[in-house]
Amino acid sequence: MRLLINFLIVCIFAIGLHAKSYIYIEGGIKLPLKQQKITLYGGVPVKVISQNGNFVKIKMNGYVDKKDSLSLYATKNHKLLLATVKEPNLIKVSGDKGILEAKVPKKNITDDMDEAWEANSDLFYDKCTKCHHAKIVESHSMQTWDVLFSSMQPKARTTKKQSALILRFLRAFAKDGILRESD
Repeated sequence: MRLLINFLIVCIFAIGLHAKSYIYIEGGIKLPLKQQKITLYGGVPVKVISQNGNFVKIKMNGYVDKKDSLSLYATKNHKLLLATVKEPNLIKVSGDKGILEAKVPKKNITDDMDEAWEANSDLFYDKCTKCHHAKIVESHSMQTWDVLFSSMQPKARTTKKQSALILRFLRAFAKDGILRESD
């Protein structure tokens, strides 16, 4: 019986390691991993492969542009950046898809999607509801959001960094994005 309980605990722990997690960057967009020559972007869904002390090994899947083998994107339209690398062999490419593995500080991983996107979401609702009600993000595509946001950005008076955070949020949760409020 004890052996069975230990086996179940190990299985539950292993399943937990492979559950969806997210890159968490407090108030930022990028997480440079200088020694690995990788930059990860906030809110990105990842799979945790293993843990070792204060670090976790993660894996992310995405799309690669044939003209740019140093960038990994969330979707085929190459609008939402997941990661960039300094060496092409760091992203394992197969056709237009790519896989990237990296060691990330444990403090930069969360299982809570809302926490990972909180700064982006708060900024969107703060800046974009001054003139009108909040739009349902999933009701538009990434391309439509790009056009809508660029037309309203001067009224919202966002900085370059704020605009980048808002656009990442809109693209991620768009109709053709990688995340949904219900995920």
